[in-house]
Amino acid sequence: MNEITDNQPIDVFTRKWLLVVILCMVPPFPLFAHLGDPGKGRAAAICTAVSMTAIRACWNLRKRVWFWTMAAILISVHVFLVLLIRWSDKSLPGYALLPVALLDYGIVYGSFKLAATAMERNDGKEGL
Repeated sequence: MNEITDNQPIDVFTRKWLLVVILCMVPPFPLFAHLGDPGKGRAAAICTAVSMTAIRACWNLRKRVWFWTMAAILISVHVFLVLLIRWSDKSLPGYALLPVALLDYGIVYGSFKLAATAMERNDGKEGL
């Protein structure tokens, strides 16, 4: 009776979900810091938070296979970039990191929306 459809908005950013995001973004930093590269740890933590937030923002698409395929591809790209790029170990305040995180969010969220638009058009052509 209370089933959520694809078009019905849901409250995606609950306190519980934000706690899960915070708990998931904490482990990468100590891991990389222990390995001697805290800059990569900070980048991994930010990428984790951005990816999880963008995925949750498009949560109404979660029943589609292409959504999870796109999520896997974007997460793989994030992992590749975190490991490939030499990240600075210099301590930076949060407001200095915010523009990069917002740009990353825009790219990830935009990728999901672009794929959703392409899939809707593709579904419309199949019905002809």
